[in-house]
Amino acid sequence: MKKYITLLLTGLIILTSCEEDFLDVNTNPNASSEVPPGTLLMNASIALSQNRLNTLNPDGAAFIQHHKPVVVLTAPDTYGFSEIGNNNFWEFSFYQDIIKDPNLAINIALEEGNNNVVAQLKLLQAFAWIHGIDRWGEMPFYQVNNPDFVNPEFDEGADVYQGILDLLDEALGLIDLNNQDEPFTIVTFDHIYGGNMNNWEAFGNSLKLRALMRLSYVENRDAEISALLSSGANFIDEVDGSEDAIFRYYNQRSNQNFDYATFDNFSNLGSYLPSATDRQHQAWRLASNRMVTLLEDDNDPRLTSFFVPYYTQPDDYEFTGAVNGAAPLPDPAERGFVSDFYIRQDAPDVWFAASEYWLLAAEAYQRGLATGDAQTAFANGTTAHMGIFDGTEYEIADADVTAYIAANSLNGKTDPVSFIQQELYKALYGNGVEAWSHWRRTKRPALTPAVGGPINTVISRIPLPQSTLGSNSNAPDVSPLRDVPVFFERLN
Repeated sequence: MKKYITLLLTGLIILTSCEEDFLDVNTNPNASSEVPPGTLLMNASIALSQNRLNTLNPDGAAFIQHHKPVVVLTAPDTYGFSEIGNNNFWEFSFYQDIIKDPNLAINIALEEGNNNVVAQLKLLQAFAWIHGIDRWGEMPFYQVNNPDFVNPEFDEGADVYQGILDLLDEALGLIDLNNQDEPFTIVTFDHIYGGNMNNWEAFGNSLKLRALMRLSYVENRDAEISALLSSGANFIDEVDGSEDAIFRYYNQRSNQNFDYATFDNFSNLGSYLPSATDRQHQAWRLASNRMVTLLEDDNDPRLTSFFVPYYTQPDDYEFTGAVNGAAPLPDPAERGFVSDFYIRQDAPDVWFAASEYWLLAAEAYQRGLATGDAQTAFANGTTAHMGIFDGTEYEIADADVTAYIAANSLNGKTDPVSFIQQELYKALYGNGVEAWSHWRRTKRPALTPAVGGPINTVISRIPLPQSTLGSNSNAPDVSPLRDVPVFFERLN
């Protein structure tokens, strides 16, 4: 547990104001028989968010051409990844910090009858398991928490997803909305919802919808999707974003967004645009050709919220998107760059937003998986996503939001399902790891594999870490390679 002490003392994320006591821990929380559940919830949340922001999101965004990385950290543009980082994420962050450590708190909370605490920790773990199985395709799941299994067996993706759904049901069944105070609920150390179990319940149901829709092209989950959407369950569905599950960061170096910190550490190497006056760090991520083309073809007002020009340009300036992979770059003066709405000190880590709920629901309705109004759900999802820019220089005018929705009646679409799926591809911009999973599930929009990549398809998975191949006797002899589809992947 030395890593916890290191994390705390380096001050990478010592939260301030009402959060300033969250990480005020100077002892090893696992060395005591009385493990503070809130501390472990916070530590696990930090570990997951750090990996999302430093690796999982930027890699996923490059894989499915949300942006094009240049100058440094470019390996994901041609489907590369760090072997060391892959090993460390599996061995230390994922299985230890995020999965195993919170089980200590779960066991104590169960003994004390603090069911909301158990629910919070299990929901976090379910959220994390989705990241793991979507990344590696197969992994130990059912035996990892049993000390009798030194070399846990690897479980297939379909089995892990069923385990995730079971874990979500367990957590949701434990929630007591009438008992939301400490110690029955983690409040002080809950950086996601501050102990609001109504919102945790919405998060759990929304994750369940995400998981069921992930399976919807490879398994018949129609009845479960229909039952969930018609149940009157609590979802993350407030269009104003007030229920969104986000891990917050602040405008100070001790509490800043981990992705921004990567750029900030290399500011002397020109990580910011020449027109910037306040060290805006976006010069190393270009507007991708695929995303620019999609937004332009749809006359989508989000183009100038996602991307900015190299220098100050007139309002009618047109970006030239960069082709992903080993392809020539546009002239610098013609490039678009990821806007500092996404690369800034206080950019939140969005775990689940209302836009995703509504667009998943719209897809389910349009495909006949459930009964509902797909057009209304699409409109709500689009409004929710465009609303995230409100109050910033990238704000989209209400009239433009209304006009975009009006111009895109699903009844007028040749393939309305594909259109809805492309809308979620856009709305997941900035949440690259989930966008990558969503794209593999739907294969929408159509993507051309990166130029010069080692495979002739878009990357499907990250190979299993060498550390587990060499240490676990139940691991496969050879890891599936990057072009082997994960089990939920749509093949057409």
